[in-house]
Amino acid sequence: MLKRQSSLKDTLAWFVKWMLFPALSLFIPVFADGPEQLDIRPDEAADPCEADIAQIRVTVTNVGYGGILTVELYDDPDHFLNKKGRKRRIRIPATEQQHKVCFTVEQQGTYAVAAYHDVDGNRKLKKRWNRMPKEPFGLSKNPKLKFGFPKFSNSAFSTDSLGADITVKLQEP
Repeated sequence: MLKRQSSLKDTLAWFVKWMLFPALSLFIPVFADGPEQLDIRPDEAADPCEADIAQIRVTVTNVGYGGILTVELYDDPDHFLNKKGRKRRIRIPATEQQHKVCFTVEQQGTYAVAAYHDVDGNRKLKKRWNRMPKEPFGLSKNPKLKFGFPKFSNSAFSTDSLGADITVKLQEP
């Protein structure tokens, strides 16, 4: 009996030393290195949010943790969701369920906002074979994405002298 306890103890020690510690070490670098390095450029920073100036204050909900949250402002109905029609892009680290980003606008007008969670942080929205998003995506006025993207008019909103406050809820693909 004494020999069996020793054998069990030796087996457990071997398991911890050769199996458990190496397996745990695979997870340590994730925590030891701190936050992941994301490619977010200075010109993609949000404006400081202020209630008393003309801004579009966007609250994005249903955001997952990790990667990049991208929020884009459009003012051209003919080039909605196209680089040519984009007025500005903001990128921030996605760290919580809800984020608030602000765009300072020079004049009142009609705008639309698109937001997506770039889960892997590669600065690109992954798309399916039918060009629909493969990553969480949302538009101002929160239209449902079914068989294609809504038109500018389905997502458009107008600003007043102090801008506008909107909420975009990201939809899972």
